[in-house]
Amino acid sequence: MKPFGLSQMKILEEMTPDDIAPIQRFCEEVFYPFDTVLAFDGEEAKYVFLLRKGRTELVARHAKTGQKVIIAQKQPGETMGFSSLIQPYQMDFTIRCLEDCHLYRIPRARLLQEFKRNPKLFEKVRHRIAKHVFPNLQKALEKLQDKGDQESWYPQEEDLGSSGPKEG
Repeated sequence: MKPFGLSQMKILEEMTPDDIAPIQRFCEEVFYPFDTVLAFDGEEAKYVFLLRKGRTELVARHAKTGQKVIIAQKQPGETMGFSSLIQPYQMDFTIRCLEDCHLYRIPRARLLQEFKRNPKLFEKVRHRIAKHVFPNLQKALEKLQDKGDQESWYPQEEDLGSSGPKEG
């Protein structure tokens, strides 16, 4: 199977070639062999990875038990490392190659710089993140919860209370 192209990545689908062109300029094509760790939990997040070919897994530690939990397995077309775009720019999981992998590696600093220069691109990517990344984050949190001690360790809606601004 031929590696996926940049426009085939879920996070960029439905975007025009003109939209993708600024990202493509600093996107690096990289190869990592089986069992390579691309990023470690707790380290500075320097890259967003787009999986072109191969499979990876995301592993997190349960906050209370310290148990390692596989929170996701990624297939070609999927994205990893959006933690690099959110302060404190730190990885919340470890990414490991389950087989030889071809990826696009996008440096965080260059991507954030492009978003500042091109707010329309930022808005388009932000909407794609909401559509593709956030639902997967919820699934990951649920997996961590299931592997834990049945006691909730991440904030629940009722824990947040109504301390936010009132509508009206």
